[in-house]
Amino acid sequence: MARKETTVKETPTTENADTKEQGETSPEPVGREPSGRSQRYELYIMRHGIAVAGGPQFADDSKRPLTPEGKKKVKEIASGLKRLGVSLDWVVTSPLVRAVETAEIVAESLGPNVPIDFCDALRPGGTPDTLITFLAKYPNRKRVLVTGHEPDLGWLATRLIGAGRHANLAFKKGGCCLLEFDQFPPKSPGDLVWWATPRLLRKLA
Repeated sequence: MARKETTVKETPTTENADTKEQGETSPEPVGREPSGRSQRYELYIMRHGIAVAGGPQFADDSKRPLTPEGKKKVKEIASGLKRLGVSLDWVVTSPLVRAVETAEIVAESLGPNVPIDFCDALRPGGTPDTLITFLAKYPNRKRVLVTGHEPDLGWLATRLIGAGRHANLAFKKGGCCLLEFDQFPPKSPGDLVWWATPRLLRKLA
């Protein structure tokens, strides 16, 4: 039976966009390759959840944790991903606390045995090439979620789908997208299967 791909009619939005999304549509469950066909590489890109503001208590930006509301919303987002049928082989995160906490919540929600690793390429200012090299070390892990920061994740998605340098791709906090590739490291642009705001994912929970 032919593989059914997902279409999301949502448009990626900037962080300053109005919080009310118009014309939201739910992503369909993630499709899988029919038996006998090579599995495509699935890369989920997710921005960390809402974190506490910087200040004297968190002079070191890397130590800022998620707020209680942020943790609650990430749990709801993870439940939405689970409802979509998302299954992971690996979670890779920025070592900053807010990203690590996001990754841990998602990994625990989608499967207790999902391995989590840190990657400095997902720190603010990291480069796509360094991240791709890191992910390529484990070619058998084909369903991977990365958590990190803006604007780097938007640039990463832009690079991986071959969009123009002025493409308006930006993740809201807790937002996620799915890219698919015939091979990894990619030799050609990947497919943007769906792009979902945090609000949309929480609705699916």
